[in-house]
Amino acid sequence: MRIRLKIATVFLLVLLFAVGVSGAGVGSQSGVLNQRVPLFEIKDASLIDGLSRLSLSSIAGLHLGIEEASGEEKERSLSRFSLRLENKSVSQILDVLCQYDNRYQWSADGKSINVYPRNAVGDSSYLLNRRLGRIDLIGVPDPDQALTPIAKEVPSGNFGYIQMGGDITYEAPWTITFENLTVRQFINRVAEHLGGRSSWIFQRSRDFTFQRGGFHIGKQDDGS
Repeated sequence: MRIRLKIATVFLLVLLFAVGVSGAGVGSQSGVLNQRVPLFEIKDASLIDGLSRLSLSSIAGLHLGIEEASGEEKERSLSRFSLRLENKSVSQILDVLCQYDNRYQWSADGKSINVYPRNAVGDSSYLLNRRLGRIDLIGVPDPDQALTPIAKEVPSGNFGYIQMGGDITYEAPWTITFENLTVRQFINRVAEHLGGRSSWIFQRSRDFTFQRGGFHIGKQDDGS
């Protein structure tokens, strides 16, 4: 009887430890998604404009990765809407934005929140879905230089980097190895390393842009 009791106690402790460890990771992500924005308002704006507004809301720990749909610049003028949301969580705001422009959907990966074209899901030829082998970053000073190894891993890697302004140099040269990540996951890790808040955008199906904190793109409205 005592032996069974000891085994049950050990099992319970192991189970509690496992739940505690797994819950820590979930909590760190859900903490950002559950943060509430007192007022989120856009007028005659696109989903990308809305994400820009969200990125500028000074939400602690927010890392946004945004992939514009093909032809977004032309479609942006056609898919416009106005919103006024009060005391909504980040996840609720993302849900509403993707409801208004259902070409997009969002998901969480690590510390990042990704918003991407719905029709890219499951498309193995789409650049951000491609799976990478081993990537060795050795003393890279910024996200721009971190992109270089992808060209060797992705067939016909026709992509570039555009600087939007601001200092995106890492605090120290970064050396790290990644294995078996998608391009999207790799870009998330590269942007997350910028610090507490960061954003990245993939435009025109080829150009990456990184920002510390939030980003400005398209039409901006002061919400007044």
